[in-house]
Amino acid sequence: MHSKTSMQDIADRLGISKNAVSLALNHKAGVSEELRARVFEAANLLNYRTEPRNRRKPQHLLVLIPEFIRNDTIFYYEVFWSIEKRAKEHGYTAILCGVTKDMEQQFILPELYHEMVFHGMLMIGVFHTDYARMLHELGAPLVTVDHYYDSLQLDAVVTANAEEAYKLTSHLIARGHKRIGFIGSESMTKSFKERWTGFQNAMSDARLTIDMNHCIAGFAPLETLHASPDDSALAEFVHKRQSLPTAIICANDRIAISLIQILLAQGYQVPDDISVAGFDDIEAAQMITPRLTTIQVQRELLGCEAVDFLIRKIDFGGSPSKISIYGQLIERDSCKPLEAASEEAVSKG
Repeated sequence: MHSKTSMQDIADRLGISKNAVSLALNHKAGVSEELRARVFEAANLLNYRTEPRNRRKPQHLLVLIPEFIRNDTIFYYEVFWSIEKRAKEHGYTAILCGVTKDMEQQFILPELYHEMVFHGMLMIGVFHTDYARMLHELGAPLVTVDHYYDSLQLDAVVTANAEEAYKLTSHLIARGHKRIGFIGSESMTKSFKERWTGFQNAMSDARLTIDMNHCIAGFAPLETLHASPDDSALAEFVHKRQSLPTAIICANDRIAISLIQILLAQGYQVPDDISVAGFDDIEAAQMITPRLTTIQVQRELLGCEAVDFLIRKIDFGGSPSKISIYGQLIERDSCKPLEAASEEAVSKG
């Protein structure tokens, strides 16, 4: 660097803070591109020699994911991709590391954690609370993605699950449905629990009664809800009911798709006999017949916001907070307005 020129000289020339100059010269978030260009222009005029961006010391973000979702191509792929892309835009490299159940139980960190310097960490999906607490106590900036922990004050970026489930339920109510069921065990994930809460709130606000015979909200292994039509809790649910609601909301699209296949196999027509809606808007939601009405989770935005949030924590710190990202209601063919003559629950013929 030029011995007679400092960052403070640049700051004084432009009438800005020294910190803003540092952020601009180091290609960090927190300043506009216009201001960044002015800073570099002033640095050149003052003969301040900046280090080329491609020669900067590498900066890394550690991205931790439960091993069982590492190869997920249904939901999390877009989250992973957007995190890697956004990190590069900030001058960071995002390094994904899987965490096995044994690592969680024994509080083991990935080997790379001890071999490289990481400026911050992202946790994607659901980890055991004690493992999350251990990561938090390491002291590095940490943001959780698509999940948060009631007992820990961690920075988090999540989907507005309750609000979007409320929106979807209200959408069906506005189209004449009064007998609406819900399928998704609230004990499985935080997102399912919130979606169940949003469903309950919408039904309550519309002064409609929830018939628990039309719901699977208690304990039910997710594997059985995702299983094939010949071997699942869903098949048993449909088979044992003397009547079904006029519409069912499922806590995710995979459950909704399985339910549609089971209903069709048992002689029901979707949506003529019963409307079915999902949540997430995975690729298969557009491929099934009928195409699935659902809530589109902004997966790319989840990843981008998580990285932006983490960079802000690295640069500025601050108190823990949670960012909730709204989704979008996608209307397709699996739901239809309820005709006045069809207000009663669907009975088996």
